[in-house]
Amino acid sequence: MPEAASPFYFFPGVRVQKWSKDVVLQILGVANIDSAVEGLKGLSWTKGVGVHDGKEERHFDQSFYLGTPENFGFNDTGACALFFTQVSDRVRFGDGDARGTQGTCRDAMTDSCISALVDRAKKVDLKGLSGKAACDKLQKDFSENLDSACDAFAQASKWAGIEAKALSGDGSPEPISDQQNSTSTCWPVLPKSDNLTLVGSVMATGNFDASTLMDNFFSITPVLTVFFPGNKTDGLVSKSEAQLTCLKAIDLTTASNATKTPDGDGGSNAAGRLVGSRGAILAGLMSVVVAVLLA
Repeated sequence: MPEAASPFYFFPGVRVQKWSKDVVLQILGVANIDSAVEGLKGLSWTKGVGVHDGKEERHFDQSFYLGTPENFGFNDTGACALFFTQVSDRVRFGDGDARGTQGTCRDAMTDSCISALVDRAKKVDLKGLSGKAACDKLQKDFSENLDSACDAFAQASKWAGIEAKALSGDGSPEPISDQQNSTSTCWPVLPKSDNLTLVGSVMATGNFDASTLMDNFFSITPVLTVFFPGNKTDGLVSKSEAQLTCLKAIDLTTASNATKTPDGDGGSNAAGRLVGSRGAILAGLMSVVVAVLLA
């Protein structure tokens, strides 16, 4: 008997800016990049997932946005993000209903795998490279090497589906401007005064089964954010730093949304409502703030 089509397809969604046009994302999730480096504090990742139906298949769009403080600049610091878009189903926040499960990378993976990923990134010599060159080097290293501590979390004998995106340097994406965002209905970052940059997007197709939608909507995407020194000595880091963040979106049907406000008031108000409606915002190492800044 064929599986029933998913009842979650009718999420109303919110309009978010993407590649100079608005797209509808049904679910969102936000996670802090928890760095001990002072100059890197306040960075975050947002994952949004949208879906639309074709005649014979469903199309899924996973979009990834970098949140940065209003006056943040990479200066002479290189930065690259590795998105692990094809991981095993063992990467999960427990065995509960995937629509609402929350946690950190330590909940979704193991400390030994997290350490292996971070250590491998730090050992790749990136100093002075452009963002793209560094990303290419990192992607090659990780695609060719699977640390034994991470065997259970890859789909095969090697990592697959690693998307590498430069965050700094020539050709890196620019923050979404207020003008570009004028027709959107959501500014998914806290505080609302922060800048938001669309870094990348992963497209997938699938059938109309509920399990396919659940897998694409509520799967976890580990993101390894790597920072490295440039050619000068006044950058944000003096040696390579790496942080692993586990991104997961959750159901927006129980929350509302808010657009960016020039004075940032929307951010503080939204945070208060988020805490009130969700109980608490997860904090600490690689914490996942779910449901997102909704007002």
